[in-house]
Amino acid sequence: MERSGKIEHLVQRYGTREELIKRGVWRGELYRAEEATFLDRGWCWKTLLLDREDELLVTELVPVPTNFEDTGCNYAEAGRLGVRKLTTELVQDHPLMEEDDRLKESISVEETLDIVRLDISRLLLDPVFSDPECKAEMVQILYNYVAHNHTSYKQGYHELCGAVYLQMLEEEGETRKLNTLNIFNKLMAQVRPVFYEETALLQFSKQKFDAVFKLTAPMLRHLLTAHHGLDHAVWLIRWTRLLFLREFDTAYVLRIWDHLLTFTVPVQDLVACCTVVLLIAVTQDLYACEDQGEVISILLHYPQDKLINCVDLMKHSASLYELYVTRQYSDMRGLGENLCKVYNRSWYEKQTQVADHNRLRLEERLKRRVEQRLRK
Repeated sequence: MERSGKIEHLVQRYGTREELIKRGVWRGELYRAEEATFLDRGWCWKTLLLDREDELLVTELVPVPTNFEDTGCNYAEAGRLGVRKLTTELVQDHPLMEEDDRLKESISVEETLDIVRLDISRLLLDPVFSDPECKAEMVQILYNYVAHNHTSYKQGYHELCGAVYLQMLEEEGETRKLNTLNIFNKLMAQVRPVFYEETALLQFSKQKFDAVFKLTAPMLRHLLTAHHGLDHAVWLIRWTRLLFLREFDTAYVLRIWDHLLTFTVPVQDLVACCTVVLLIAVTQDLYACEDQGEVISILLHYPQDKLINCVDLMKHSASLYELYVTRQYSDMRGLGENLCKVYNRSWYEKQTQVADHNRLRLEERLKRRVEQRLRK
């Protein structure tokens, strides 16, 4: 179907941004079989995030510098954006470096751009990123992101930006780059301060995520942290920084992103609650683990056959968030118990009847070993 036909259908079906959020995303109408052929995620994300009256949208891209010996490099363009002068002589002020990032104090603009190009050359989200034109556009988008925000480039940005870029492929050149940049800007405004700052990420792990986990699934949390001595940060960094991109199939992750980008729930809160629900869904697998190594293996190679319907996942996560912010802590545990029962039914029924949970764990380990051998 032609893109114009898809957009016309979507406009007629969801007359307002609010309708798109409420019915299209959170009720899951966009993902129904009869609507699948009409889904244009690029249009959806632009409708969700790019308000034409938003004065903060970037309207002009700065070219990527090529002459690093010229101290006047891009000074005029940088001035129009309100960013600092981009030169190697003023390297302590260039926008690809943070003032408190000691590891990058000696990295020049040229060297940082080399890192960006290297990351993009290894981007495996889609074969399109092997195309030289796409690579050049991604470099320019990321360069403009750090310039516009007076910030530094960090590894992981290229994957998040790449996922946005893929949804804009049908746009024309400059429009594609500007839309990608502006949507990426909106996303990173919530993601970067929490998941790309080490202190903030550790605080998120220990306070926000662990608090929700402890209140919702205390026994599972005890198994991971006390019994196996697992530090959440070991695996949570990858889940959160890349917003699940490396954990699940891209189509599944993009549905999660649809919900995140509605900003109905703060991104860090929705990610925390979503992660807890995903852990509960593999409770049986986690109880079958013999040691910390096996636990980490499951968390970094999530069983794809245990993935629950994405719309249900996000609804459960939103419900958990509402209970958490309204301090209905006993109901959080009740929701956790119910989710465990629904997604681990046979194991859940067995564990309620067995007094010796160590024996149950042993049985699950033996069962898992047999299944692994049969797969070989």
